Amino acid sequence: MAPQSNPDKPPQPGFPSQYKPPEGGIFTILPTSWVPYAELMRLDRPAGYYAFYWHYIIGLSFAACIAVPPPTPSTLAILATYLAFWVLVLRGAVCTWNDNLDQSFDRKVTRTRFRPIARGAVSTIQAHVFTLFQLIVGTIILIPLPAECSVYAGIMTIILVIYPLGKRFTDFPQAILGLGFALPIFMCCAIFNSDPWLQNNAGSDPEIKSAHLTAALFLYFAGALWTMIFDTIYAHQDINDDKKVGIRSLSVFLGGRTKPVLSILATIQVALLVAVGFKCQFSTVYFMGGCTGAAAALFAMLRFVNLQNPTSCAWWFGSCSRLVGGSIAVGLLLEYILRL
Repeated sequence: MAPQSNPDKPPQPGFPSQYKPPEGGIFTILPTSWVPYAELMRLDRPAGYYAFYWHYIIGLSFAACIAVPPPTPSTLAILATYLAFWVLVLRGAVCTWNDNLDQSFDRKVTRTRFRPIARGAVSTIQAHVFTLFQLIVGTIILIPLPAECSVYAGIMTIILVIYPLGKRFTDFPQAILGLGFALPIFMCCAIFNSDPWLQNNAGSDPEIKSAHLTAALFLYFAGALWTMIFDTIYAHQDINDDKKVGIRSLSVFLGGRTKPVLSILATIQVALLVAVGFKCQFSTVYFMGGCTGAAAALFAMLRFVNLQNPTSCAWWFGSCSRLVGGSIAVGLLLEYILRL
């Protein structure tokens, strides 16, 4: 079916008034019939991909710090590249599922009304088949990894499948998303046989294993809070439309209290990151690179983002998310290098 615009939907500043196919990158070589499926995977919107992928980089870096023996840098680089493909497929499956369930909402929201299913470029059945195909590919990608990784991947997938339903029955879909996005912390530990839940980490020393488990939990909840903060900022792009069509979210729930509440969550996130360092007896490089860098980026975003401006919300979501994720990852990687 040909893409259709919605003449009854008045254009708003910052959003296109009619559908325009993505340009550049992979879209210059894709057959026209494949473009809607690439859009479903959000290949034209990498900011969300990085927001998900940072959790894997952080998970790998943390796991490398506590693994006995530590992995080689080349092994770390290969796994980071390998998991990048897994994230691409999983994100595509989750976004396709989300768009299929939300298609009636998407048609009424300015920012999303030209998504492939909402505009009729992909049917409901086609989207379900495409979701299943991506999940099968993702499962195949995980086969070479330890079986424990599939356990966490399965839990993660279930949580992310539930996420779209959270918009209908709760004001906290961002919390559901955060609990799913942060699971790579444990999944990556399992890759190096250093998962404090499922593996006999650090030999048979129960004290070290307990410390690593506590640190992993701290890092997990820090990641969950990070996702809640950034996705709430992102959701402010649609807050007026969401109120009209009945979509529930933290942005709608908090309203004018968004910045104060997110500031509290950001403070807790940084405190958890600091606690990770103390539990694992990390050096100063982790605290300076990981904790201080993340705190500065979060403070800057919450100070300068304009929640009434969709462009500002989108920019801070992408740019500041990279700064926070990069800071934490750099801090952990420097710690890993010192421990080699």
